[in-house]
Amino acid sequence: MKRSEWDSLHRGDINRLTVEIHRRAWKARPEVRHIRMGGQDAVVKDYGREANIFKHLLGIFLVAREAAALRRAEGLPHIARVLGRPRLWIIVIEYLPGKPVTEVEPGALDVTYFDELERLVDNLHIRGVAHGDLEKLDNILVMDDGSPAVVDFAAAIMPGLNPLAALALPHVCANDYRAIAKLKERVAPELLSEKERRRLHYRTPAELWFRRIRTYIRDRVKRMAAGATERGASPGN
Repeated sequence: MKRSEWDSLHRGDINRLTVEIHRRAWKARPEVRHIRMGGQDAVVKDYGREANIFKHLLGIFLVAREAAALRRAEGLPHIARVLGRPRLWIIVIEYLPGKPVTEVEPGALDVTYFDELERLVDNLHIRGVAHGDLEKLDNILVMDDGSPAVVDFAAAIMPGLNPLAALALPHVCANDYRAIAKLKERVAPELLSEKERRRLHYRTPAELWFRRIRTYIRDRVKRMAAGATERGASPGN
């Protein structure tokens, strides 16, 4: 595959091209920057900033997973494209102009928005991608034109990644829809259907088991990455 300009970025280039730092690196989380190059806006997620060896390895895995999910979803509206991978632990993706739904006033989202959001999630699932972290509502955007977008696929589940993925996929898909119901409950409770109300308050035993396992793994990962700022130094640009 031919390397693009985005693939060739060094950390000095990223610093120079930065429009805004959305989030500093912290524990297992990457630094997230909005950059602009040649008139095109992009988002850089870098797990190598202030990182120990474990966080670099984690970053390689999470970047590969996010890139795989975004490539499966390529062509769907309002899903960012992968622009480049300058390092194994750095990914550059298309910038989507919008704001998180957490910044939207109650009543601002209508039935059309939620219908489009559900169709978008339906289409992701058809492509074999369950987002896995939509309950973090900052991952759902309202685009400048009022339509929905979904970002941050680092927690995505896809069949074929490992033997457990096929077992987990239906439960993670169910959780994606539960996140939509959660958003409705927060900003437009009058739009909740009875099915969605039940979904908010009921999980199958398998979902509960998977949720406990996933929480345990996430907590372990956070603890292992917690020493990044004390011990870590980036191994190159």
